[in-house]
Amino acid sequence: MKKILHIISQYPGKTGSGIYLKELIREGNKKGYTQGLVAAFSKGEENIDLNISNKFFYPVLFNTERMPFPIVGMSDVMPYETTKYDDMTSEMLDKWKRGFTEAIKKGVDDFKPDIIISHHLWLLTSLTKKIAPDIKVISICHGTDIVQFQKCPQYRQYVVEGCGQVDLILSLNQEQREIIHNLYSIPKEKIAIIGGGYNDDIFYPPTEKLKDNRIRLIYAGKISFSKGVLSLIKAYNMMDVDRDEIELLIVGSGIGEEEKAIREASDNSRLKVKFLGELSQEKLGQMFRQNHIFILPSFYEGLSLVTIEALASGLMVVATAIPGLKSFLGDEINNSGIIQYVDLPKVDGLNIPLKEELFLYERRLKEGMERQIKRLKQGYAMNENIKSKIDKLSWSNIYNKIEKYF
Repeated sequence: MKKILHIISQYPGKTGSGIYLKELIREGNKKGYTQGLVAAFSKGEENIDLNISNKFFYPVLFNTERMPFPIVGMSDVMPYETTKYDDMTSEMLDKWKRGFTEAIKKGVDDFKPDIIISHHLWLLTSLTKKIAPDIKVISICHGTDIVQFQKCPQYRQYVVEGCGQVDLILSLNQEQREIIHNLYSIPKEKIAIIGGGYNDDIFYPPTEKLKDNRIRLIYAGKISFSKGVLSLIKAYNMMDVDRDEIELLIVGSGIGEEEKAIREASDNSRLKVKFLGELSQEKLGQMFRQNHIFILPSFYEGLSLVTIEALASGLMVVATAIPGLKSFLGDEINNSGIIQYVDLPKVDGLNIPLKEELFLYERRLKEGMERQIKRLKQGYAMNENIKSKIDKLSWSNIYNKIEKYF
């Protein structure tokens, strides 16, 4: 059996790319692959169960004497304290490169992988291919790497040099494949469309209908402006419903002024808003089965794994019309009534919505929620054909597609 070394520049499991990584490890273990991991951790937080043998675990520790700053995040707002790539000094970058270089070289020398799976078409993947030019490197694009590529021109040459040598790139959807080809000048034949999935042991529909007459809405993700959470609370309060008829649950965490502003908006909300904090995947699956409608108000997503998880849990969905999500789910699911799309606001070059667009967007989001609530009250139920389409999006099926390239 081949040996696979996974590489990610972030903390595993707390973001979409981290969940993607953990699911690949889980599926790889089921198939019998021997696996290793290079990943970023804050000092004192590296002792988590990742289903990887300690012999093949190569952590890069931040907030230490050698790396005296937080993990560098692929998004500018993360669910934990991070450094922005745009704020890194040359000295910080040198330390970052040195730390990951040592971990990757140790992983390559000790573990002797047949394949490296590196997350994000960004600095770490470029560094990886330069360190291991003779090992097959498969890189997964998550979308945040594209945002950083556009936002941080100072790194582009370095990124293109290494990422251009990667053996295969896995994209989340057709739209992303086109962007990768155009931005990174990578031939399309080296870019495969794979998408993302859900863990069918955790995310599945409830066995019986909810008995509570209150309409339960739920959001799960980072608590930040870019995820549209502030707009969600404003749109929610536009609805003409009584306070006892409806409830909005918010799962996730944020940091700084953005989280503070969102929590203040919820404190002033006319309708009930409840923050549940970060939940494990298992607890999130349980929570999904206790709710009716999942809301994705985000202004930008590569794909949105959590929306797929919500659909797999039997939830109706209201989501911004993210091109990648629509193309990945396909016409049958999109037109079934299970998901209601809301047109995005116009944004600037960094996917930040224009201020004059926000009120109209919030009106559309409110109308989208009202449409799904109306369908729910009319007794909408997912038919077997749509359920079978969603079943095919499980991680086991996604892994089978990736495995063909090993």
